[in-house]
Amino acid sequence: MADLLTALDIENKTFSKSMRGYTQTEVDTFLDRVADDIQRYVEINAELKRRIERLEEQIGEYTNLKETLQGTLLMAQKTAEAKEETSNRQAEAIISDAKVRAERILLDAASERDSLAGEMIRIRQERQHFIAEFHGLLSRFKSILDATEKPSEPAAEAGCGQSGA
Repeated sequence: MADLLTALDIENKTFSKSMRGYTQTEVDTFLDRVADDIQRYVEINAELKRRIERLEEQIGEYTNLKETLQGTLLMAQKTAEAKEETSNRQAEAIISDAKVRAERILLDAASERDSLAGEMIRIRQERQHFIAEFHGLLSRFKSILDATEKPSEPAAEAGCGQSGA
């Protein structure tokens, strides 16, 4: 590819003179204008190149940021999943432990109920036994009382009969 013309090349360009050629001042004026425009295009082009470089750097930074954010998001997602799994395991363990405790409490309560029912039966039996013994005791006392009252009646009758004779 041939070297590109610069504004300086256009300004320094000279043409050979001929008889029927163009007016020198018109050509020089036009070449000056072309050189100014080319210089302006060179400056715009340089500025655009600098801007492209800055934008490419920003794109690179955004790409790095995007990759970092994706990595962070992935890590956060894995952490959240791990915490959820741990929480679920802990919840299951707590529920299982609560069920075991509830069963133990129910068994203890049933055992206590059975024990109290047995104790009530024993107390009722003792009460009935006591009542029976007490009735027996009362019966014996009554028999004793009856026995002590009966002999004294004949003696009293005998004594009354003796005094009247």
